[in-house]
Amino acid sequence: MQIEKRYPICEQLTRITGLGRVEIGDNCFFGFKMGGFHKGGEIELQARYKNAVIRISNNVATNNNIFIVAAKYIEIGDDTLIGQNVTIMDHEAHGINPDKRRQTGEIGTVIIGKNVWLGNNVTILKNSNIGDNTIVATGAVVSGIFPANVIIGGVPAKIIKTI
Repeated sequence: MQIEKRYPICEQLTRITGLGRVEIGDNCFFGFKMGGFHKGGEIELQARYKNAVIRISNNVATNNNIFIVAAKYIEIGDDTLIGQNVTIMDHEAHGINPDKRRQTGEIGTVIIGKNVWLGNNVTILKNSNIGDNTIVATGAVVSGIFPANVIIGGVPAKIIKTI
């Protein structure tokens, strides 16, 4: 039996930046020509620091204008769908203390399970864990731990319904 790796298909300008490591599984798609804001936008996968890791599993597909930035660790599970204008960050971009405002704030992790659907304009913040098969409604701001098989939404996100 021969196994063939299928490299990612990038339909929108996709940049991999930072000092860390970005791992992309088989059969991943970044950007969508028929999606909104295809021209003039971009997808950025930024493993900001030397030990930072972004792990994107198999069969992950995104729409346009995605920003994923890891200071430590972000994992996106198999078969996940990501809408347009989604931001995923595992850290606070700036410190809370006024004297440390120009330094990186608290660093955590983000784990997104398998077969998750992130709607358009979703923001995932540090220390978030989204269970398998969960749907994140458009415009949600996710911070915290959510089980599998639910629909979450709102600002801040909360469980709306069990699937």
